Amino acid sequence: MAMPALVPRYTAREIRDFPDDRLRYEVIRGELFVTPAPGLGHQRTVLELAALFRDYLERNALGEVLVAPFEVELTEDSAVQPDVLVILADRSSHLTRKRLMGAPSLAVEVISYTSKRTDRLQKRRLYQDEGVPEYWVVDPELRRVERWRPGDEVPEVLTERLVWRATPEVTALEIDLVTLFARVWR
Repeated sequence: MAMPALVPRYTAREIRDFPDDRLRYEVIRGELFVTPAPGLGHQRTVLELAALFRDYLERNALGEVLVAPFEVELTEDSAVQPDVLVILADRSSHLTRKRLMGAPSLAVEVISYTSKRTDRLQKRRLYQDEGVPEYWVVDPELRRVERWRPGDEVPEVLTERLVWRATPEVTALEIDLVTLFARVWR
């Protein structure tokens, strides 16, 4: 009788000791995920979104935006590095110099050929389970955004305009997706 293969399980603390070799190490429910450095379309998308969020958040004194690599530890066995994360003032007490302890106000993953499955399945489930109010999967190739909220079984798919409301009292951020992706693929 063959013994079942043991799959190593990791904690957030353990992956912090991995080498700095230009790979992104993340752990979701103890499972290790390693992704290589992203390409041009990915990086331009991250830059464009971060700039939009920075301007909006600063103009309205709501919080801050950070980009990967920056760790978000959601549980002892789950630490991820969203491409873009928004931390509103009500969650700023969970922010340390090294990581965010707990759910961000918004997590954004820009998919690339190596991350499609992880971003759409494992990370989505993790973000939904751990109370991230909104999670966006941005696909620069298809020029669309999938918006997920806790409890959603299917995403809202946006191709022209995306409206995000940080708080009910403040004017929403409106993103023209056609213009955004035109800038990415200039």
